Amino acid sequence: MRMRNFQYLDPLANENGKKGLAHVAKTDKLIFEQFRNDWGNLSTEAENITKLNIFDGTPEKGAKKLSSLTDRNKVNRERTVFRKYVEAAYNSKCCISGMEISTLLRASHIKPFNKCKNTNERTDPRNGLLLNVLYDDAFDKGLITITKDYRIWVSNIVKSYPENKFTKELIINLESSKIILPRDCYPLPEYLEYHNDLIFKGDSL
Repeated sequence: MRMRNFQYLDPLANENGKKGLAHVAKTDKLIFEQFRNDWGNLSTEAENITKLNIFDGTPEKGAKKLSSLTDRNKVNRERTVFRKYVEAAYNSKCCISGMEISTLLRASHIKPFNKCKNTNERTDPRNGLLLNVLYDDAFDKGLITITKDYRIWVSNIVKSYPENKFTKELIINLESSKIILPRDCYPLPEYLEYHNDLIFKGDSL
């Protein structure tokens, strides 16, 4: 019932017709406001309260105290949290091709992981796209980007290659098409602008 209370407070859930329970307590509102834009601390608190590795990639190894996590383990946990959030948002489908083969899908950061300022940016699903391995690599290398209206732009580097059927059908023809939007957690404009301005290797948008 507490989760249904949070659902009532969530504007994205309401937009999607998921009303939740209206009789929310003051505490519910305080908790929701505290965590609504802090994905990283939310995951840490959940693990701390339950004493379980909720977001650990290898839960069969059992629970560990958060204080025992090394920096490397922290990075791995942040990446695991991020992937789970992004997969859920995009219903486990590539947002460009619709591919559903999980082993060929990547949770791709829009603003790169190593450029994020804090845990919240690194784990924020609004900083993510679910892409198949081809489009993930092309996106990371700046050969394609996503504009603020969620359309795909292709770099002139790709267009300058001698035309062949594979390149044209799978990359060049993506130009101006719209990505498959997530059910919630839409990519934030500031992350998209970062990629457009600093990663994308093409003409000005």
